[in-house]
Amino acid sequence: MKAQYAILRFAKYKGPEIGHIEAHNERTKETYASNPDIDTSRTHLNTHLIVPPQHYRAEAERQIREANCRVRSDSIRLVEVLFSVSIGYFDGKSPEDIRAYYQRSLDFLCSQQDERTILSATIHMDEATPHMHVVFVPLTPDHRLSAKEILGNRKKLIQWQDRYYEYMAARYPDLSRGESATQTKRQHMDMQEYKAMTVEIRKMTRLADKINHLLDGANLLNAKGRLEEIVPLIRKLLPRIGKMKTQLEQYAQAFTAITEENKALKKENEQLDLNVRRERQKALDSRFELGRLQEQTRRLEQNFSRIPPEILAQYGKSTSRQEKNRHNQPFL
Repeated sequence: MKAQYAILRFAKYKGPEIGHIEAHNERTKETYASNPDIDTSRTHLNTHLIVPPQHYRAEAERQIREANCRVRSDSIRLVEVLFSVSIGYFDGKSPEDIRAYYQRSLDFLCSQQDERTILSATIHMDEATPHMHVVFVPLTPDHRLSAKEILGNRKKLIQWQDRYYEYMAARYPDLSRGESATQTKRQHMDMQEYKAMTVEIRKMTRLADKINHLLDGANLLNAKGRLEEIVPLIRKLLPRIGKMKTQLEQYAQAFTAITEENKALKKENEQLDLNVRRERQKALDSRFELGRLQEQTRRLEQNFSRIPPEILAQYGKSTSRQEKNRHNQPFL
């Protein structure tokens, strides 16, 4: 019988991308062209274990403000936890069984992190494998905003996964603990992740090209009209660049974390089995892929140096108004 794994993954978010995460988790859009796995005819089956009291960003800022902790513009304001299982694990299981599984997953998180910091816990039944997204503000017991302290380094993340597996296996003994990245030396992004990031960069490049085209054709007669066209494009592009940079930084940190370990293993290269050598080659491929994605993202950022300061200032004003209006709306 094929092994079935309990899956636990973390992602960290600073600011602009939080709205996109909320839109996905809470299914606030009617269509999801960027994610063909979502079957909107099944979206009504999605369910909350914790309902967000208001928009993610507003609730995060409220908790941070009440904690009276120090915060920087680049501080991590939200941590998202993805709980999932191997494909097929829930075959034949009822919605009640699935809900019970993820309730136990949430109980595990609450045993590790103050439940009051958790904004939302939603089970998605409208994708290939039922899974749960949980979002929390990374506040420590002594009221500091520190995702680094809570999640820790690579070693601590593996400990998180170990504890999660032990907690779940106590009730679901048919689950298996996969080999950790330390054991397999896995440090490559899988092909699906790389393709998705490549597609996203292509989309961002098309937006940047539109902005450049509008700037090239701007003159005194059409400046106002061009401004009205450029600002919405900037509003679409800037947060996506920020999100891409965050993802690439996470890969870069993962590669760097085990560089010293790999240096030590070079001495044992002749004794490595075929599987480990294959993983090494994948790691080299991933370093090349990461570098290429980082360079493409840097080029996109450089595009903004061409945009006149007055246009960026107009974008800032419109974004502030939009954020204020959005926070004044009731959460649905």
